[in-house]
Amino acid sequence: MSEEVIRIRRNPGGLDDNNDPIPSSVSRDPLKAKAVAPGASKRNASLARQGETIEHTVYFMPAPDLTNDDELEIRGLVCKVRILDWRSAFGTGRRGLEVLAVTGRG
Repeated sequence: MSEEVIRIRRNPGGLDDNNDPIPSSVSRDPLKAKAVAPGASKRNASLARQGETIEHTVYFMPAPDLTNDDELEIRGLVCKVRILDWRSAFGTGRRGLEVLAVTGRG
């Protein structure tokens, strides 16, 4: 069973070859998550920074194109991401991603 989440990536503007401004854009792309768990595991609970709450832990297999600068929309909630390697106990190398979806409330 999998769940669809939306990757939100903000692409900064800039200048083209003629030094004309290029507007910034926001892309919203669906990703298939292997699983979405509420909150954080005991192992990852201490990774929340001051003022942050880990809302979900999202597991991806295989690892998608996702960076710490992206955001994920999970069940209608937009969260910043913190990416961790999810390594299989039965293999070597990077197999998937464990993503902490955090919200900051002040």
